[in-house]
Amino acid sequence: MSVIAISRGSLTVAEKLSEALGKRIGSRVISREDVIDAAERYGIDQTGISRENITGEFPPGFWERYSNARHHYLMCFKAALLDFAVKEPIIYHGNLAHVLLNDVPFVLRVRVNAPKENRVKMLMGERGYTRERAAAEVREMDKRRRRWVEFLYDSEFTDPIFFDLVLNMRMITINDAVDLISNEIKKEPFQRTEESVKQLFDQRLATVAEVQLLHNHATYGLGLQVEANSSTGLVTVYKNPSLENEESIDDEIKAAIGDLDSVEGIDIRVLKD
Repeated sequence: MSVIAISRGSLTVAEKLSEALGKRIGSRVISREDVIDAAERYGIDQTGISRENITGEFPPGFWERYSNARHHYLMCFKAALLDFAVKEPIIYHGNLAHVLLNDVPFVLRVRVNAPKENRVKMLMGERGYTRERAAAEVREMDKRRRRWVEFLYDSEFTDPIFFDLVLNMRMITINDAVDLISNEIKKEPFQRTEESVKQLFDQRLATVAEVQLLHNHATYGLGLQVEANSSTGLVTVYKNPSLENEESIDDEIKAAIGDLDSVEGIDIRVLKD
């Protein structure tokens, strides 16, 4: 019943590993593209963020102006990802879940790396490319992926510190990797408990509520922080001290999230200095 988040240094290897692992342990395999499709219900298209029109158009120094839009995009993505996680055991392969689900106790975070030469040979064999074309495509894929991750995080999130397991596929076969992960996921830290499942549902409710606040023009970009108790349906929203006497903001907060099905109460507080 756990969640496995596979960060893909190599798209093809991560896909093959995820499919093989899914067959072994019976978990549903979810890709980044699946989550993007599911996030449409949360209005991810309204964030104005896409790989093509941001990272290709502006150098990193200009990305700070998109900080609110980036956060909006990530919260929509996270809400859709949590929807998958609360329903069933999943194996996700992409480059977001190991960060967005970092506070979910039973997530096994895996990094899969494949040497450049292995990836070049794979493209040559699967697509009939010449070595020069395959090498050029690998360089371009790495460049696009690196810029996209830098845009979203302003940080190097391939650092091993962010993962529970890092696999170098230079000598390891897919079956070897499946054995390693399937054995690791059986261990106690990655088992769902009543308490950890509640944390998962709490995060989902808080994230969905935050998405609604980000869709509201009056509360967008205010840096509101959201917590939720899924058992009681209470959502707590923290606002900056500068907004303490802004009653109209309180009204906007209540209007934005008050109609959510799981919300039974809204508590608005001021962040401590």
